[in-house]
Amino acid sequence: MPQKIIIDTDPGIDDAMAIAYAVAHPDIEVLALTTIFGNVRTQEATANALALLDHWNAPADVAEGESAPMAIQANEPSYLVHGRNGFGGVEIPASGRSAHALDAASYMIEATRRHPGEITLCAVGPLTNLARALERDPEIVTRVRAVVVMGGAVHRKGNVTPVAEANFWNDPHAADAVLGAKWPLVLAPLDCTMPVLFTPDYMEAVARENPKLGKPLSEMAAAYSRFYRSHLGLGGCVPHDVMAISWLTVPGAFRLQKGALAVITEGPAIGQCVFQPGGTRSRATVFDGRPDHLVMVDTDPGLFLADFMTVMTGHAA
Repeated sequence: MPQKIIIDTDPGIDDAMAIAYAVAHPDIEVLALTTIFGNVRTQEATANALALLDHWNAPADVAEGESAPMAIQANEPSYLVHGRNGFGGVEIPASGRSAHALDAASYMIEATRRHPGEITLCAVGPLTNLARALERDPEIVTRVRAVVVMGGAVHRKGNVTPVAEANFWNDPHAADAVLGAKWPLVLAPLDCTMPVLFTPDYMEAVARENPKLGKPLSEMAAAYSRFYRSHLGLGGCVPHDVMAISWLTVPGAFRLQKGALAVITEGPAIGQCVFQPGGTRSRATVFDGRPDHLVMVDTDPGLFLADFMTVMTGHAA
């Protein structure tokens, strides 16, 4: 049976790539997109989520989430990276649908009650919605099949500060709460995303193999790549959010470490993800009582890229 997932997302170019992969994969059933601020504002994320699902004929719900972080003032959206509409200026027709009556956190709670042990939460934006769900119903940790989070940087430097990755930096308190919870969690940090590059030639091939999904992704990737070229000197773009979905279907593409995780919530290192390998001890009390989680610390780029292309090609066929 296909794996049931809810994608918590702030679409977002790499979010669109992750959603497309999930929609295309025969072993995944997307129940819903829950929306959050980050790459764009929450209302814009909801409009983008609805537009993508309609454009790709994907019958999933969209539940709108939190509009601000738990305890800090909201940062400006990442329009510099993703463009003012979140899609690098690529126009996706607006949906005529409305969001679900439940907000994102309530949707997660109710869905996991209906399908206990069956749903994986795939969070590829700031973690405010997941943290609110934990607040409202701590027992949700016993009902999820798994939680996969794209966020943080464990052994690498950050991408918005020297130490912080964007999703955790946008709501460090939420990230810390989610990583401290005792649910089965896998973290996909920059360590596993930065080794992979979607080059222009690769994305053009995706567009040829699957025009419906691939053409808008290729156009978005062109804009995304301009940012990576000008700021990092890379000849393509990094598909960060796809890793959170790929873990479910091609786990052999990733190298893992196990350990406890926490997020710094104040000071110049705000948003930094800190990691204590399993079986080790230190004098850092921040890890006291925290569970060990799995961390994806590296990726086999060839296997990852081949799988993404295979899924896209198979969906087109």
